Amino acid sequence: MAAISAKEDVVTKDAAGRVCGFCGAPLPAASGPGRRRSYCDEGHRRQAQRLRERERPAVRHGGRSPGHEIAAEAHRLAGLLLEAAYAGEGLAELVQRARAVQQEVDFFLAAEVGADRDRGARWEDIAKAVNVTAETARNKWSQDRVRRLLDHRAVAQRAAPLPSPRSAVFPLQQSEEQEPLRPMAVTARQRLAAALSYLQRKSGLSIRVIADRTMLSPSFISRILSGERTPSWDLVCHLCSILGHEPGEFRLLCEAAHGVEQPPRQTVTECIASLKAALRGLHLAVARPTAEEIHRRTHGRVPVQVIAQVLRGDAVPEWEVVGALVTALGGQAADFKPLWEAIHYSFLMTDDPCVSDLVSETTG
Repeated sequence: MAAISAKEDVVTKDAAGRVCGFCGAPLPAASGPGRRRSYCDEGHRRQAQRLRERERPAVRHGGRSPGHEIAAEAHRLAGLLLEAAYAGEGLAELVQRARAVQQEVDFFLAAEVGADRDRGARWEDIAKAVNVTAETARNKWSQDRVRRLLDHRAVAQRAAPLPSPRSAVFPLQQSEEQEPLRPMAVTARQRLAAALSYLQRKSGLSIRVIADRTMLSPSFISRILSGERTPSWDLVCHLCSILGHEPGEFRLLCEAAHGVEQPPRQTVTECIASLKAALRGLHLAVARPTAEEIHRRTHGRVPVQVIAQVLRGDAVPEWEVVGALVTALGGQAADFKPLWEAIHYSFLMTDDPCVSDLVSETTG
């Protein structure tokens, strides 16, 4: 009897001490098995959860939503998908890459919805933005689910990334007297660094000499040449003048490394010059392989003579040819498509027969 009385006393005290986690009102004593209530009703539970989420500091990377970093990765994976398509990869490879892009898009939506909730957005507003019901949005992007998704992504990011398409991995065949080609750069920053590093090696100037002439530290110059730091356009021009090269060929490489969008419309002559310089800069970034080597990298789809014409700036062929050439040189076709489109837009606005011949004709 004493044991029973003690147990009843504990239950009574527990029931008397339980209050709603939102309004503080006493909760009724629990009856029967099951989880004990923490709130008066479902409405108070949701309001308490919303209050906790508003008070919780949002996760940021450099003041930005984590979605920014995920979007950048989705952009990279989409570029690899495009490269694989131009490289003529099989359906299984293309599907694998397309699914990787889709998965990153799903991560992006989860991160952005989570960030929006952290800023106090209502589920009704989120549901309207993504065109689903509020209940579906709440179930799909709950706080715990978003956290698990992003944790899963963080673990997956530590695994080996998808390889580049075969055409951007296997080295070109080359003659014995040529120096080995550098591995194909993956990011815009690496392509810029590879081109500058190639010039530095060809110039015979040491990093210390270049540092003295730029009045920068040797370690900083070394980090630029290794791709650890991205130089400004002014510094790229200064380095080109020291290394005896035309800086115009580096403009697109530098703009891509800094994420700069393409400038407004130019004349057709300016557009052609920009495309020529960009292609020559990309060519430089992979240590100037011969037209024959590039031809092999395109799996024979772009004739040697056409490659030579394009690199000289003597022709602007159809996009399929330009895209295949960019991919063979380790670049991202998406970076060059706006230049090619600008040429053809400007071409429609001109009646110069010399320009018409340049844009429309190549000889294979």
